[in-house]
Parts: sequence; C-alpha cells; structure tokens
Amino acid sequence: MSFINWLKDVCEPLGRPLQEEDIPSKAILWKHPVTGTQYYLEASRASEITRQGLALVMVLLKEKGSDYAAEKLSDFFAQRDIFERKRWLKENGFLNTEPKDKDDAAINHVPLAALWPELPFPGRIAARSDRNRPPTGWLRGEGKPCVRLADFLLLRTGLFYAMSADRISPEEWRVLRLTSLLEGSNVFAPENELINLKSIPDTLRSIYETASWLAGYSDEVEIGRELGQLKVDVVEGGAFKIKEYYLETNRISEIRGASVLLDGINRRRYIQMFRELPGRTTESIIYAGGGRLMAVVRAGKGKTVAEEIERLHREVCLTARAVGVSHAATVSDLAQKFSDLRGRLVEEMADRRSVLVPAWETTEGAIDLYEKEFHLAAEPHLLPEKTKDLCDSCGIRPAFKQWRYEDESRNLCASCLRKHLVGQDAKKSVFVEEYRQFWQARGENVSLKVAGEIADIADNNNEIAVIYADGNNFGSLFGRCESLAGLRLLSQFSENAAYTAVFTALKENQALLEGRAVEIIALGGDDIFLLVPARAALPLAVTAGEYFDRLFKNLSTCEAGPTLSLGVVIAGAKTPVRYLFEMAQALLKEAKKRIYKAGKEAREGTLDIAVLASYASYQDHIVSYRQSTLVRKDGMRFEPDNRKQNAKAGAVKTILTLRPYTFTEARRFMEAVNQLQATPASRAPGRSWFYGLRVAAEQYGRQVAELFFRYQYARLTEAQRETLKKSWEIITGATYEPEMFFPSKERGEERYYCPWLDVVELWNYVGTEGDDR
Repeated sequence: MSFINWLKDVCEPLGRPLQEEDIPSKAILWKHPVTGTQYYLEASRASEITRQGLALVMVLLKEKGSDYAAEKLSDFFAQRDIFERKRWLKENGFLNTEPKDKDDAAINHVPLAALWPELPFPGRIAARSDRNRPPTGWLRGEGKPCVRLADFLLLRTGLFYAMSADRISPEEWRVLRLTSLLEGSNVFAPENELINLKSIPDTLRSIYETASWLAGYSDEVEIGRELGQLKVDVVEGGAFKIKEYYLETNRISEIRGASVLLDGINRRRYIQMFRELPGRTTESIIYAGGGRLMAVVRAGKGKTVAEEIERLHREVCLTARAVGVSHAATVSDLAQKFSDLRGRLVEEMADRRSVLVPAWETTEGAIDLYEKEFHLAAEPHLLPEKTKDLCDSCGIRPAFKQWRYEDESRNLCASCLRKHLVGQDAKKSVFVEEYRQFWQARGENVSLKVAGEIADIADNNNEIAVIYADGNNFGSLFGRCESLAGLRLLSQFSENAAYTAVFTALKENQALLEGRAVEIIALGGDDIFLLVPARAALPLAVTAGEYFDRLFKNLSTCEAGPTLSLGVVIAGAKTPVRYLFEMAQALLKEAKKRIYKAGKEAREGTLDIAVLASYASYQDHIVSYRQSTLVRKDGMRFEPDNRKQNAKAGAVKTILTLRPYTFTEARRFMEAVNQLQATPASRAPGRSWFYGLRVAAEQYGRQVAELFFRYQYARLTEAQRETLKKSWEIITGATYEPEMFFPSKERGEERYYCPWLDVVELWNYVGTEGDDR
C-alpha cells in the first residue's frame, strides 16, 4: 500500500511526491475525499501545526475579544487553500516577513498556522476516552476518507445555528459561535487546552452534537427520531446564462465590467449578505463560487435568502439572470437522503428558470448592495439623454443614456452603460490582481499585462484566441456527494485547481505571450474562459489542462481522476468575441465527445482547436464544416468475382485531422512541428510542402492521395526524409516510413487518419515563432 507525504503535496501542489510504503510508525493516515490519495503525516508534525494555529487564536482573543476572534477565525477557515491563508495572515498583520526555509513556524515558506485548518478531522475519535492523547494510524479506519478540519468547524457552526437560532439570543450566540468554531480543533495537540470558551448549555447539547455529526461523518452515529425531525431550509441558487451576459459586446471594458460585477457577488457580496440579513451567519454558506451559492439556514428563513439571491443580481447587474430556491429539510434528510435533496433542488431551479422573466428594460439598481464602498466612476443620471432607440453596444435593449469620450459618442442601454463604467473604472481584470497575489504568496513577483482593448491581446499577426474549458463529468461528481462537508471541499478544490492550473500555465508560457496582454474573463469551479495571444494559445491550453488533471489524480495509485476538456479558436483580432466563444463552445463539445467515447478508459483530458482564416470560414456550424470537408468514406475493396457486391461494402472512413487531441497527443504534435521548424530548410520540408499534401488529401480519394504523397516524399533529400520520419514517429508512434495516412481501429471499425492538414493549419501556433518557408 502506497502513501504520499501530505506536507510535500500540500505545499507543492504540482510537485511529484514519491510513493512511500515505509512510513513513520507514529503517523496519522487518511484518504483524500476528492482524489482518493492516501496521505500520511507524522503525528508530531500535526501537533506542531495545531499549536501554531492555537497560538493564532490566542492572539485574536487578546486583541479584541471573542466576537472579533470568531469573525476573524471564520474568515480564516473559509480561505480555499494554505496559500490564501498565508495571504490572509499577511494582510491582517500576523505575518510581517516572508518565512524562511529554517523557520520553525513554517514549511516551504508556508506558516504552520496556515496549514492548521487543512488538517484532516478524525471524527468520532475526538469522543474517545483516550482523547488526551493525539491519535495515530488510520484516523477513521483503513482507506476511509477524512474531511478537512476547516470544513468541519465551519459547517458545524452553521448547522448548529440553523437548528437552534430560535433558542439562542444574539448576545449568547456571539460567544457560542467561538466555541463551535474551536471545540475539537486541538485534537492533534490535546495538551493545549482551549481556555475562555463558553460551554454549550445542556439544553442545546444534543442539537450541538447532531450538528457535529452532520458536519463530519453522519454514518458514525444513528440520529434519534426526535432530533432527526429537526427542520432547516436548504437554499441553492446563482446566476445562469452567464456567458450571454458577458458577451453582449466585443468591447473589452464591458466584458471586464460584467466579470467584475459577477465576481464581486461571488467573493464578497454573498458573504456580506449573510452578515447583514437578520437571523443568518456566514458559516451557513456551504459554498459560494463559480456563480453558485448553497446554504443551510434556519427553518422558515430560506425563502428570504432565495429571493435575496435574485434581487442581488438584479440590483447590481441589472440584466444578469439568476435564480434562488429554498427547500425545507429535516436532519434525517441531510444525513441519509442528501443526494435526493440536491436532486429536488436542481429540479426546482430548472422550474424557476423557465418562468423567470428577463429584466430587459431595467434602468435602476443599487450597485452598492452589500458592498457599500462600491460606486460608479460617473453617475448615469448626469449623462446626456439618448439620441436613438437601440443600444449601440448590445443592439437588443432600448438605449438609456449617451456616453461621450473625446470624439466618440455611443448610445447605451442601462446594463451596457453600467458594465462599461465598471470596466473602465476597474482598468484591469479582477484576475490580474489575483494572479499577482497568487504568486506573491508563493514567494515570486510576477504580473500580467493589462488589456485596454482587444488589440492589446493580439499577437504580432494581429490574431487572438479564445480558450474555453470545462471539467468532464463534474455534474455527476457533484451529484454523487453525499455530505455537506464533501460538497464544500469539492467546490473549493475545483476552484483552486482552476486557479492553480491556469496561473501556472500562464507563468510557464510567459515568453510566448511576447509582452502581450491576457484577459481572464471567468475562472472558478471547473469553468475557464480566457482571451490570449494566438501564438500562445495551444501551449497554454495544453499546460493548463495537464495541470488540472494532475491536481485531481490519485497519487497513491496513479489513477486518473476528473479531467478537463478545452475548446480553442484562433482568429483575427476584429472577429467578434461572442462569435469566437460560440465556436469555442462547439469545439469544447467535440473534445468532450472523445472523453465520452473513451468512457472508463479515459486517462487524461482532451482539446480541440481551429484556426479561422477569415470570418466567413465557418459560417455554418464547425462540426458540419468538418464533416463535409475532413471526413469521407472511400477505399471500397473490389471483389471481381462477386457481381452482387454492395457498392458501399468495405468503405473505410478517412479523417483528415487528428483533432480532438488528448493532452499527450497535443504535446507530441507540437514537438513534431517544432522539430520541423527548428531544422534548416535543407534538412526538412517547409510549410509549403505540406500545403501540397493538403490539396491532394482534400481533392482526391485515399489511394490517389497516398500515391501523391509517395511521389513527393521520394523527391525529398535523404536528410529531409529523415527529419520527416522523426516527426511522423513522434505524431503517430509508427516506426515505418511516413505515409499520407495511418490506420487505426476504433470499436472494430477501420479508419485512416491524415496528420498533415493539422501541420499546415497549426504551424504558427505550436509554441515557437514559426515561419512560412
């Protein structure tokens, strides 16, 4: 049985930790709920980390008391990973200098206090008679997963409040909140007693323990009938048709403004909403990210929260569409029928969407709702009145005001005007600052160039690329979550994987950006939407996909976990972004089809890419275009003695592209083309040579095209043939002489693939400068 050193993996998420079988005798063992990786951590290290975390608690208590400490701890626990907690410590004045390698209170420049909430929670072991001794060995039994300590403490607090708020005064809750956030947090350092904590009253003890089991491991205890009937409201909601809201225009300021508004709701306004609404607490939030919110609140209060989700989007975004639904549930439902409960919530959200009327003509809304410091750079009511009926930007809503800048004048609807003002005031994507902070927390100073217009993103050929990515089977993955803690961890883990994969890919491919800007429009959950320079698009997409897959991989068994698929479309900088996004969506679907066909055999994500030579290249759907130009059935095997032979018998499908690629295939393809480009012209055929192959493959049948290839191949010099053979081997894995096509059997059906059209189309986009020789 193989284990992974937890400290090494959590401090270096994209590292390659060794599988170990000989582990320390006094170590704690557990399984990760998302990846299935089996971890070990020396008990002494767990104790040391816990002591540093408890030291932080004492500092918070001494500063301003229990109410302040509870609020700060809740915020600290809610950070998505150890690096975000490190940043939190620095921003709140608890980390004045960067930790050193030999610092006793840090590991790999990460303060031990930041690791404390990430420790596993042992569950029932905390109630054992020998709880004065730190646990060792398997925390919950061999091969059983453990939730994070932070998730357990936050969820217990939120559930406890939801089930007992009508029995607790606001003053009493202020002190009991801290107790719930801390009790059991010293499980790996039991000698460090938690002092100054108010005991849970006997009248609430059974409810508190029920909340503890629900937040941790509901399978460890049988809930009594009376407690099982305690009621709460489960709320779920958020924005939908988000990309439509982003892409009503091709102007970067308005796209950015839409991103800023929606991101602010996810990051700050939802949390503030739970602070301000009476009878709520922020710990009630199960997750808030990727445009979605889920919470468990006091019975009878869910409808108000659901309505507030919709109102928040109307007031702040004006026309962004959002739904919120609430469903009454018992403790037994949460413990034993959680999947069914989530299914009902999904159905209710679908029903709500179908009857929700879009607020197309809304002109007023409180943009500072739940974020008082947020304001517009210019007041819309001070702008000149409109001079025409329809908005010059989206073209679908009535014009509201006229925007003038230097010699430009545009009539804008209220929604486009708000997005424009917010985007102009922000001056940069919210993710530009996130990128800087991400690397600063890892001890590096790097930044992204800010785009003023789409032209700032375009490469030297004035081309841009849209990258749109989505996780595979994530809907069913979330649907299979059978506990609140598992759902919360999966949500944060997915968001963190997207950030880590994309930000690392951008940094590693910095040279390919050639000083051009990048616009990150959406990043969170398993959803990624980027605008990048065309030349960098393919290497960026492949690198991000590989890292995303790596983060979900089971490191103990090397088994693949959930994967990522991407659609990449390259075009001129003046091509409407909305059109490119629709094209990228179609390519993403093609990439996902390959995953679905592979089924359980899929070991990595997939990618599809297309280059638009002009706006009219793919006026119809790209799938239809490819089907008509790149796929054909020919090569009938003629049997002279069989007069009744079916003319279609023996027809073999010929496909003139290798796309969609797996990430490994894309890497090999880029390597092969890079080799062709790097080799002097006297020793390798240039791009124009492959153009001839493309014409033959597209216009003639397979046999004629094969003869044409052999003729052209024979005309090459020996050195050129040798270079081409190496590239052929890299792409196909075949060791024989290159051909126009190579055979492959899929589900018993014989097929022939041609790699050379991909070489022509993607020549300039494989990670080097490229040329036209």
